[in-house]
Amino acid sequence: MPDATVIDSDQREGIYELVRNHLGSIEDFWVALERTRDFATAERLGREFAEDFRLLEDIGWAPDDQRGAFVITLPDEALAPVLQRLHREAVQVLIEHGAEAQASREDAETRRRLQLGYEACQEILLAGLDSGPEG
Repeated sequence: MPDATVIDSDQREGIYELVRNHLGSIEDFWVALERTRDFATAERLGREFAEDFRLLEDIGWAPDDQRGAFVITLPDEALAPVLQRLHREAVQVLIEHGAEAQASREDAETRRRLQLGYEACQEILLAGLDSGPEG
């Protein structure tokens, strides 16, 4: 297993969309911490958001990044669970997105990026990162 995982621009585009989608739920962290005082949920979400931020350090924060390849420096044992989580979330979001069946161009583009993310996570995990507990 190499020391770093390298992804292409399509894989990055999809993973970026999944991370962006997950970060859109950051209010859930505050609700768990302050309103419902569900500290276990707040802790889990805090860790997930930290993983997202760490992944963005490698793949870039802007939606468009012209690099042809992206080196993910997270060690395999840390990257695999993140990709497994993003993969599970992609399934849920794609099902919800499909159920809404809105035909706007923006929705179709978002669905395309979500599908890219789903496939990227699957490809990377199948390439050897599926050694985690859920793999």
